[in-house]
Amino acid sequence: MRESYERLAVLAGTLVIFVGAWWVIAAVVNNPREIVGPLQTGTAFVRLFTDPPLTRLLASGLQVTITSILLGFALAVVVGVPVGVLMGRYLVVDLFCDPWVNIWYSIPAIAFVPLAMNWTGVTATSSVIIAFLITVFTVIINVYSGVRNVSGSLVDCGMAYGATQTQVMTKIILPATLPNIMVGLRLGISRAIEGVIIAEMVFTVVGLGGLMDDAADNLQLALSGALIVVLAIVSLAFAEVMKYITTRAVAWKESQAMVRE
Repeated sequence: MRESYERLAVLAGTLVIFVGAWWVIAAVVNNPREIVGPLQTGTAFVRLFTDPPLTRLLASGLQVTITSILLGFALAVVVGVPVGVLMGRYLVVDLFCDPWVNIWYSIPAIAFVPLAMNWTGVTATSSVIIAFLITVFTVIINVYSGVRNVSGSLVDCGMAYGATQTQVMTKIILPATLPNIMVGLRLGISRAIEGVIIAEMVFTVVGLGGLMDDAADNLQLALSGALIVVLAIVSLAFAEVMKYITTRAVAWKESQAMVRE
């Protein structure tokens, strides 16, 4: 509880510093076509929830964006966790998949855009595909690392007591790998958000990314900034949900963590 209060206090302090620096920079530049101040951005943010046409656009955009994020992330989890486990457990799978995983993981997210366009055209489905492609390899690598770090003595002990391969996997390897799996999922949700926003801004022109791109194209910088604030809130909400799930899923690991000064 004390740590939570400290986090909130630090967040409030840094937010005040950030807004103050932003206000000073905007006042020095003194050109709303180059940079708008926090007051104008705040006004635009309020309009998003009080101006009916803007509110409808925002609600529609959020629905499309959040749906794409969740679909891309879910597909990445369904594919990435089993592949990572198999790569970590079986050498032949590792030898076959490792070069391809590293190649695809090293590709910048923006490079997936033309690939997705060729597959599904300019549709919301392309956003899901890009979110999946840049998320799945993050999940695979973290799960793979977790399986590879499982102590061999644990597996040998289980085999010595007659455990089957299935029991070794479900009773020893997966529980020991769970912290790495959760790290992969926490990183993966951020990657999914990145992929969807890139896709929406570059070519789908729908969702929250599309609204941001349209506002910027029309030099509505205050509105664009307000939409970025909305995106930050959405991203923070996803991050906090994943953080909570991680804490619950690996509570035993959290309890073993060192006390920080």
